[in-house]
Amino acid sequence: MSTPVPWADANTVKAGAPVAPVLTGGALVTVGLACAVCVANAYYGQPLLADIARGLGLSPRLAGLAPTMTQAGIALGMEFLLPLGDRIDNRVLVTTLLKVQALALVLMAQSTDAPVYLGAALLAGTCGIVTYLLPAYATRLVSPDRRGSVTGALGAGIMLGITLGRSMAGIAGQALGWRGVYAAAAVATLLVALVLQRVMPRTPALVVASYRSLLASLATLARTVPLLRRATVLLALSFGLFNALWIGLALRLQQPPFGLDTRRIGLLALLAVSSVVAAPLVGRLADRGGMRLALRGATVITLAGWIALVAGGETYTGVVLAMLLCGTGATASDVVLRSAIYGHAPEQRMRMNAVYSTGTFIGGSVFSLITPLGLGQLGWYAVVVGGIAVASLLLALSWRALPGRDRPAPKSELRSGLS
Repeated sequence: MSTPVPWADANTVKAGAPVAPVLTGGALVTVGLACAVCVANAYYGQPLLADIARGLGLSPRLAGLAPTMTQAGIALGMEFLLPLGDRIDNRVLVTTLLKVQALALVLMAQSTDAPVYLGAALLAGTCGIVTYLLPAYATRLVSPDRRGSVTGALGAGIMLGITLGRSMAGIAGQALGWRGVYAAAAVATLLVALVLQRVMPRTPALVVASYRSLLASLATLARTVPLLRRATVLLALSFGLFNALWIGLALRLQQPPFGLDTRRIGLLALLAVSSVVAAPLVGRLADRGGMRLALRGATVITLAGWIALVAGGETYTGVVLAMLLCGTGATASDVVLRSAIYGHAPEQRMRMNAVYSTGTFIGGSVFSLITPLGLGQLGWYAVVVGGIAVASLLLALSWRALPGRDRPAPKSELRSGLS
């Protein structure tokens, strides 16, 4: 059992906690598929933004409210629900959240006015923390030397869900309509919940702590762990850029010279699926001690993706290259940063994850909201220039974001900060 850290006075591990069960290969695959299905629910709306806005009577400039509410819901779930993963058996928590999310998706499919849809989207997003709870849960059940590879494997599942969610929503939306897409997603989510009830092992080393103390510890963690603060800021920018690219392209590709419908946008997005191969490779690199190199490379790739839109933004080649590079960069950044924080104070992994992921989705929701506004007010190239500026900042910040060695540093060094 890990030694409690100073800021965790109420977080005593349950006495007599059983030895952690092993996460079998089959269970890991199932958890990865669950990550893919759950995360896709947050991204179905992006290629369907124009259709959803018309169906709900929203103006094009306010279309960004739909994905923004989902992202805001995820941020709320990270802050107020994810910390419970250190206290409640994760199988119970995960399956309950998935069942509620399925209900929210049904409400989204049946909505005829914007307030109902946006409220249901907020609820669906709040329950969408399952995607970010499962990787932390899985790393409890494997040896430390496999933490990076398991994080990478599940990161691949998450990226697969994001890219396939966008592409399949665009394709299916043409045939079924956006309401049919959400109805099908509700069925898939409920099925995943039922399967996970059978395959998820119990959660080891839960803590005895009140809900209030769990929430209070989040601010303390953010204040006392420099690594956590830096990782949170970095991924907030990285994930925000990722959302800005896809939301911007979903709207831009419907305009001249492209003039694509949702089905063709979905087919084009399928090309970005190949970026999922980055996650397992980066995870293995992290296990071997190459975290700094991997993080720097990821931010360079992200910047290159936005530059590709300047060089070939009016061509399919430039658009696809941007999709591939930005998807690879965002995935690699997330895998490295999660692997780093999961190795720090394992008994508080969910709360570390809560701080990290709350910041991530605040960044995602802000960029989701401002991208359609910027596109409508200033035009496509203003969005691209803004993306390049933020990606350049991301690169500069990433250079000294991790401890001054490739292998994870001791807790004392992680807490002391970096000059």
